[in-house]
Amino acid sequence: MSERKRLLDGLFPPRYDFLDLLVTQAEMTVKGVQILLAALKGDKDHYLQELKDLDDRTDQMRHDMERKLGEAFSTPFDRQDIYSMSRQLEAVMNFARTTLVEIDAFEVEPDRCMIDMAEHLLIGTEEVVEGVRTLGQESSKEETRIHRMREEENLIEEIYVLGMREVFTLKDHMIALKKREIYHHLKDAGRALSATVDILHRAAFGLG
Repeated sequence: MSERKRLLDGLFPPRYDFLDLLVTQAEMTVKGVQILLAALKGDKDHYLQELKDLDDRTDQMRHDMERKLGEAFSTPFDRQDIYSMSRQLEAVMNFARTTLVEIDAFEVEPDRCMIDMAEHLLIGTEEVVEGVRTLGQESSKEETRIHRMREEENLIEEIYVLGMREVFTLKDHMIALKKREIYHHLKDAGRALSATVDILHRAAFGLG
């Protein structure tokens, strides 16, 4: 790199499209939850490596975004919120991966509540994609979308309680413990979704 180019780079830091980067990460997260849901409904072994590979690619993308945040002169909204949203999306992906890894390792048969939680997680992450994509546009639609995201997270919590009530009635305590682990991962994925929605809400309406 020439001295002149280094000087210009210092005076004019590179510009990055962070909304586009977040949309891409959110889309990859949706794909991860889709893989999880397909695995819960069918052949776990077929999907496990696919989800691991996607999680690794998403992790690399997040690290690249962190680097770009450090280089950027300006961002579309608070850079800490961009960083935090990326981390929460990563958490959703990580919990999806851990759910499938432990279902396979513990030889747990997915039940209806696990599938329902994953379905609502998918709806919520799909809404995140649209929420980031339309950030800064019609606030009335954004408000409605954020409300729907919160409803999905609440439904995950409600299904978790219903499922755990059934788990605690199981006579086989080892199966109950295994299922409890899986339920916790899905619930934590829902909470990561909720944290993502909080950040999106702040970005959309200039809160905080």
